[in-house]
Amino acid sequence: MDDEPPNSWFSRLFNHREKPALLEQRLSREAYQEYRELFMKARPEVNGSKIRLHLSDGTVELDEGVLRIKAKNRKTAEKILRNLHHYDQPPSLWPAYGLSYSIRKKRRTIL
Repeated sequence: MDDEPPNSWFSRLFNHREKPALLEQRLSREAYQEYRELFMKARPEVNGSKIRLHLSDGTVELDEGVLRIKAKNRKTAEKILRNLHHYDQPPSLWPAYGLSYSIRKKRRTIL
């Protein structure tokens, strides 16, 4: 059994992989406006009505009437959802809750 490759049936049986999670929540117009005001503090990517926050553990998307959280597993996605209201606090406290400024990647053009 020691000479079996690491991808054997035995290791696949006991090493379950966590699936990426997507949490989706329907929002009222008032809730959408409140989340929009809250997320604008974190310098998100804005594309029309879609707002996207890139966090270290996942991504939060706010679209007209829908809040989506994408993370590596369900537990992390639920934690992000629970901690979103902490954006009301000063930015120096955000890392304690796993929150951060959204990282914007600018495209570089080579001349």
